[in-house]
Amino acid sequence: MLVRRANRRKLSILMFHGFASGEQQAFEKMEHKHLDVKKWRTFAHWLSSNHRILPMGEAISFLEQGKSLPNHAMCLTIDDGFRSTHDLAFPILQELQLPASIYLATAFVDEKKPIWVDRVSYCLAKAGKSHAELRAAKNALKNQDQDNIEAAVSALENQTGFAMPSRVDAPLLPDTQRSLDWDQITKMRDSGLVEFGSHTHSHRILGRCSSEVVLHELRKSKSIIEEHLGGNCDLFCYPNGTPGDFTTLTEAIVRETGHRASLTTKPGWNANNASPFALRRLGVDNSLDLTRLKLMVTGVMARWEGYRSI
Repeated sequence: MLVRRANRRKLSILMFHGFASGEQQAFEKMEHKHLDVKKWRTFAHWLSSNHRILPMGEAISFLEQGKSLPNHAMCLTIDDGFRSTHDLAFPILQELQLPASIYLATAFVDEKKPIWVDRVSYCLAKAGKSHAELRAAKNALKNQDQDNIEAAVSALENQTGFAMPSRVDAPLLPDTQRSLDWDQITKMRDSGLVEFGSHTHSHRILGRCSSEVVLHELRKSKSIIEEHLGGNCDLFCYPNGTPGDFTTLTEAIVRETGHRASLTTKPGWNANNASPFALRRLGVDNSLDLTRLKLMVTGVMARWEGYRSI
């Protein structure tokens, strides 16, 4: 395929979030965030057969040095820190010996606080709102001052009369909402397959935060991960990660706090001269089947939707 051949020397980075087994409740399914484990197994087998899956740290070294990447180089990245990463995704990574990197929102993992975007999905779904209403509400919240996002989400919960429990280990929440614990994280790290990076502390969108909040979010998340795992946490992933969610200011602070790379959600591929501080990714969710996954990672879908490499 000509499009696949054109992208063969560029780095593709796939983005996952949670994983699921069995039927999901309405609020779990509203954004297709949790990939069915049967699909994950099918996808992982195809990816391992058709791409050179690299650890993120190794791929970053190619970019830092401007060296040619292996043909069809790919990294697998998983955001947030859902427990399903350990329970459902990790066994397949082990079976196929596939490396991956996981980006932890440390208030979610360390304090069991729900991520604010999931609180919005929960309260609006429980209130009977449509997917379009959910998207509009989330977009409005994502585009406002993030220093005060907690108050804005609490106001929405009060308005609808529905609020997610204050801890994700609450018995009434389904498994998809639970976070990793440090024993699970350590087990995956010790396998040699999984690297861990920061995804901020409270999942605030940094491009809409004051510089003081950006610095706090990055330092706190990094220090918590380093305290539990030892070594240097130098990989970072932007929450939301679309243009405007990262800026020249956020990049400067990411560099200042000792990170060597940052991931966005801007779609596309990364050439060997791409900046490690604005890496593009391709999102994988439960709305895809294997055919659409192939169209996406080979580049056919990019021709239709207009995104590209850098």
